[in-house]
Amino acid sequence: MKLFHIADLHLGKKLSGENLIEDQNHILKEILKSIEKEKPQGILITGDIYDTGIPTTEAVTLLDRFLEALVKLQVEVFIISGNHDSPERLEFANGILENSRIHITGTFRGKLKNYTLKDEFGSVCFYMLPFIKPAMLRPYCEKEPETYEHAVKQALETVSIDKRIRNVLLAHQYITYKGENPVTSDSEQKSLGGIDEVDASCFDDFDYVALGHIHRPQKIKRLEVRYAGSPLKYSFSEINHKKAITVIELAEKAAISIRKIPLTPLRDLAILTDTMNELLSEKYKKYEEGYYLSIVLTDEEPIENPLEKLRARFPGVLEFAVENKRTRQHKSGQIGVDDLALKTPQALFEEFYQRQNNVEVSAEEKKILEKIFVKLGEEPL
Repeated sequence: MKLFHIADLHLGKKLSGENLIEDQNHILKEILKSIEKEKPQGILITGDIYDTGIPTTEAVTLLDRFLEALVKLQVEVFIISGNHDSPERLEFANGILENSRIHITGTFRGKLKNYTLKDEFGSVCFYMLPFIKPAMLRPYCEKEPETYEHAVKQALETVSIDKRIRNVLLAHQYITYKGENPVTSDSEQKSLGGIDEVDASCFDDFDYVALGHIHRPQKIKRLEVRYAGSPLKYSFSEINHKKAITVIELAEKAAISIRKIPLTPLRDLAILTDTMNELLSEKYKKYEEGYYLSIVLTDEEPIENPLEKLRARFPGVLEFAVENKRTRQHKSGQIGVDDLALKTPQALFEEFYQRQNNVEVSAEEKKILEKIFVKLGEEPL
């Protein structure tokens, strides 16, 4: 049985204010082309379908068209909710969609949903574990789980897994292994203190675990416990990620092969760091189109209207910063919290003036400042 695994579509997401709906439409079409070519029996979509709990009309329309295309291609579709999704909204019209082989589980209701498909090697059982928090299990157990890991374990205990057949789990959680964390990026929501960590050993009874939540494709503990990663780069920290569709082929029990189909975005991401003269030279001509850019200008002398000049050549500029001796000195000389508590407003102003202009406040200027701060109700130095 051949399966496609994708995750973290984040439909409706913006990158530095830029609407990515066109890019997302392109990448979904790329996925559909691969489905048409490879003809998998099922596709696993493991959470964060939308970027927010109340998705935009554009995002809902895009998912609608994608699901329509999947129905026409006669592929079995398995979808769970992620931490960005509204579980109830995602499940809308689920009963009707079941008749079209689209299985959506947005909410945990006391027992894992599961579905069975068959091929020449027998049955494959698909277990659906949407994103859960400990509090979500309160209505279904005597004592609320204390951690995310306890919550996942309790959810898994609601079903009896037949280890003689092939079992696949869909889950959207932060999975670690013996304290080793997955490689993350800036576009993911982080928790404090690791409270949401779930150890991969919880999934030892499953032949393949299709994970969502982390945007970099990677295995956790073993090859068969995998984050598919997001189909697009959603932050400049992901510029080196290789986005792909994960393809799983299940033969007889314990015989599984995994490969990837690379995805080509409509626009890629890049970070350019150089002087204005260099950035406007032929050296960077290829970035004039087909890229979203983060540009770091390194000129030591001030440039008039730098962003305007850069955007005239690079329409894809989304982020802009200046990095030179002056900005580095400013960063290294930032005033600490303790300094703020111990110094008067006038002293802080004089220190700011000196760092900004590289000259100290003159005696005459100090007298002017004293008069100003006296008027403001502060005592002079």
